[in-house]
Amino acid sequence: MNRGIVAELEPIFYPRGVAIVGASNREGNFGRFFLEGFLQMEFEKLYVVHPREQEVLGVKAYPTVKDIPAEVDLAVVVSPQDTVPGVVGECAEKGVKGVVIFTAGFGEQGDQGRRLEREILNIAHRGHTRIIGPNCQGIYCPASRVTHFSGLSRESGTVAMISHSGSLSAILPMAAIAQGIRFSKVVSSGNECDLNAVDFLEYFGQDPETKMIIAYLEGVKDGRRFCQLARSISKEKPIIVWKGGTTERGARAAASHTGALSGSNRVWKAVLAQTGIISAQSAEELLDYLQAFYYLPIPKGKRVAIVSGPGGPAVATSDACIEAGLELAELSQGTRRRIAEIIPPVGTSTDNPVDLGMGSGFAPQWYTDSIKAVGEDEGVDLLLIIGGSWLPNFGDMVVEAVKEVNKPAALVSMGLMLMVPTKGIAIYPDGRRAAMALGKLVEHARFKASD
Repeated sequence: MNRGIVAELEPIFYPRGVAIVGASNREGNFGRFFLEGFLQMEFEKLYVVHPREQEVLGVKAYPTVKDIPAEVDLAVVVSPQDTVPGVVGECAEKGVKGVVIFTAGFGEQGDQGRRLEREILNIAHRGHTRIIGPNCQGIYCPASRVTHFSGLSRESGTVAMISHSGSLSAILPMAAIAQGIRFSKVVSSGNECDLNAVDFLEYFGQDPETKMIIAYLEGVKDGRRFCQLARSISKEKPIIVWKGGTTERGARAAASHTGALSGSNRVWKAVLAQTGIISAQSAEELLDYLQAFYYLPIPKGKRVAIVSGPGGPAVATSDACIEAGLELAELSQGTRRRIAEIIPPVGTSTDNPVDLGMGSGFAPQWYTDSIKAVGEDEGVDLLLIIGGSWLPNFGDMVVEAVKEVNKPAALVSMGLMLMVPTKGIAIYPDGRRAAMALGKLVEHARFKASD
């Protein structure tokens, strides 16, 4: 991989100073919104550029970028389209390392917009300035206090995200943050007239703070390089991608959204097979898979054991496990004898799925003891726990039991419990979603073990 991309992008993600171009005191001004986000993050060396304002939200304003009497490595441009070439020229003269262009109305609008993008790119490159966008939300890096949306966490994590959608670059991290997941970096790359998703993939692949990568992509500009990088990075860091524009109408929508050339669904499936990328079909799937990879260890095999109080969901989840590429584990006779000593002989089963019976709702110890018995079986690689007790300490008891066996586990809450996932255990409302997520863990483990 190219270390040059790291040298170019580091000062953009960790800037010495940031200029918000176009922020004003008018309510509803997008530049003001960006400024509020940076102030919430307590970014210190922050400047406003506006030809008429003296100060915005307590931050001093300057007429142009060149008038700022300090180092600026990142500029966020939220000014009208016709002013953008001039602003980029000022940034290039100032030595700004990166320019985020939030302003839309470029390549996604057709040939005239693409010509304007080329003009902006030529201006930027005269000063060795790189462009993110146009028509994008920008970047989020909690470690440096850089943000592209108000209300995001200031706590750093290990997940990086690349998005062709500005809205999803905020919505998905906020949904993940509610599950306790934290991000190292997020980038909304928009039309990609300069830096593109492949550049950011290469950077995140080398970023020591990033342990996994998620993406929403509508197209890839350099397919060969993307495949080479993805295959290499996937061996070390899981890559989960939700691909938009896989149908003819979806591709048309992508072209009008970011100007992306999507490619066929058949080609995308071939890319997945070659690169080890984990494919998600929706925001729900992407978040489900992210939760599994964030909280669970990689399994040693595909043999899953189901421990359940309700019988019907256990049967349906067994089907879902097979469809997800898992295998129902054959419990040893020793394990089955241990379970038989825990649960009543009537209305239960010691086979897999283990049916604890409805009485388990009043006896959470049946769950925890059975989890330990099943988890210690050498023929079991993963655990899937369904239902449970409505008693208040049930969740904590399950977490402790799972920690003892140290195998990937998913708990299906069935709406009975409000729990946040934690290390070693992922939480899903439905057995099928849990099975699919565990299946993706197994798929990734198989890819890592391949030549």
